[in-house]
Amino acid sequence: MLRAFLFRLIHSAGAGAVATLVDLGSLTAMVSLFGLSPHVANVPALLLGSLVMFFGLKRFAFRDRGGSVRREVALFTVVQLVGIVLSALVFDALLRFPLAERWYVGARLAANNVVWLGFSFPAWHWVFRARQESDAPRSLSEP
Repeated sequence: MLRAFLFRLIHSAGAGAVATLVDLGSLTAMVSLFGLSPHVANVPALLLGSLVMFFGLKRFAFRDRGGSVRREVALFTVVQLVGIVLSALVFDALLRFPLAERWYVGARLAANNVVWLGFSFPAWHWVFRARQESDAPRSLSEP
């Protein structure tokens, strides 16, 4: 059981690393290339990273446990929306420190990791739970 948990944690971290590259890459591009403030570029970058995260978690961390994709997308969206709000709040709080706006990438990394470990990773176990017998579709011949 601990081994399976550590497997999911490591693979979740890997999916998160790729999602973070997309998140930070798009955040940096929006700030550096398009002149947006880090506050404005924050949420669109988080949304792009979230999209990458869903597919990474489903495929690698939770090994597509056979759950309803529709259900997983809906629950993941709820978890991510809460996570985005939490990340945005933590990020905004960190940007209030002197010189922090200059180091917005480091602030984003800190905010995302706090939210990932404290909220998202535990919640994804609920999203990507293994399909139970009662969740399995019944055949037409079964009563």
